[in-house]
This record gives sequence, C-alpha cells and structure tokens, in this order.
Amino acid sequence: MSPSLAQPKHRLPSDYKWGRCLLVVDGQTRISGKCSYQIETGGDFNIQGPRQVFAGIDYPDTHSGAGEMSEDYWAVVYKDGDVWGGYGNSDIRETHGDENWDDLRREGACYIGKDVRVCLWR
Repeated sequence: MSPSLAQPKHRLPSDYKWGRCLLVVDGQTRISGKCSYQIETGGDFNIQGPRQVFAGIDYPDTHSGAGEMSEDYWAVVYKDGDVWGGYGNSDIRETHGDENWDDLRREGACYIGKDVRVCLWR
C-alpha cells in the first residue's frame, strides 16, 4: 500500500484496547462492532464508539471537565456491592452520562437491563 493511501491509525490512551462491542438502548443500536474499551480492577469497564476522541491525543487536555469532548456513544458498566449498574450518553456530544441503568444482569459477554444491552468482546 502506498503511503498516500495508508490511513492514519486512531491512537488510544495507553490503558485502552480495541475490541468489539454492542450497545443497544431502547431498541436503538448505538455501537455495533469495533470499539475501544478499558477494564478496571474489579471488572468495571467502559466502552467507546470507534469515532470517540480522547483528551491529550485528539485534542488538548485541558485537565477540566469543561474542556472534555465526545464524538461517539460510550457506556460504563460498574459493580455496586452485589449489583451491576451502568450509564452512558444519549447524544454523541454528551461527555456526562445522562442515562442510568440499574440492576444489570450478566449473560456471557453482555450486561442486560430493562432497556439496555452492553456487550464487550476483547
């Protein structure tokens, strides 16, 4: 492949990896396929759509929430005691989770709630 045809590789923060994800909320598929993800100690994780941008890589890190940017959907799944929960954005520009999901149950690689399905395959 000639250098002029080569696509620049989207860089990720050092603690993120590429995987496959599915995020469906209220019947709307928001992420399906390639995604970036981060897994925390204890199993909490977050997923980001493939067009997501990151502070310090795609735009200057302002070290302030006011300077954060988002270009894709994202979701966070976390354990709170014995229960799994999560949250995410309903608009790709939102940097704060404006949707909350309670009582998620695990089914294989997916966490499923009343109106949400969040799946991550590494």
